[in-house]
Amino acid sequence: MYQLNRWKKTPGILQIITGSLLIALPTVPLVASAAPAPTLNSCPRIYYEEPFNTNVRVPQGCPPNGANQRLNQQDLGQNIVPPARRTNVTEPPLPETRQTPIATVMPMAGKVSVKLTNSTNSPISYQAIGHTESRMLARGAEIVLQNLPTPVTVTMVRVDGGLLKVIPMSSSEEGMLAVSIDETSNFDGNQGVLRIQPDGQVFLN
Repeated sequence: MYQLNRWKKTPGILQIITGSLLIALPTVPLVASAAPAPTLNSCPRIYYEEPFNTNVRVPQGCPPNGANQRLNQQDLGQNIVPPARRTNVTEPPLPETRQTPIATVMPMAGKVSVKLTNSTNSPISYQAIGHTESRMLARGAEIVLQNLPTPVTVTMVRVDGGLLKVIPMSSSEEGMLAVSIDETSNFDGNQGVLRIQPDGQVFLN
């Protein structure tokens, strides 16, 4: 009788143990799935310690270290192009806007003379840039600017604000450029700047 009662009590204990296991088992994966995934530190401290802080760039998005600053300065220095040296040469108009020379004069020891003839009905203000002050040329008058070192630029402006057309003329003197300053009504053809290059080519604009 004692053994029978003992057998009847034993399943109760087994039921409690089995039931506990059945209740506990489903909770294990739930607890595990709820645990946060480990995060990776994309900016490890080692990037800011010697010798890495001066030799290795930090990944993008991290605060810059010494290596970032030094290498960025080197990259910037390599991309800087030194400005071209300015020369004292008067350049003709750019090739895309430049026409063929209106004349050619042979410089004598690097110098030319320019003869201006005012064929307009108005006085003209003229100047050899860097060599003469602004001067007046009366209508019908002419003037010779002697021994101008090339390159040289001569400007001409009508006092009455009218338009100018500069026409080269033949000259028997060596190293002499002779031009006639005429009137024009063609606004696109207005000319008032005469440029003579070291090789003797003459341009107008």
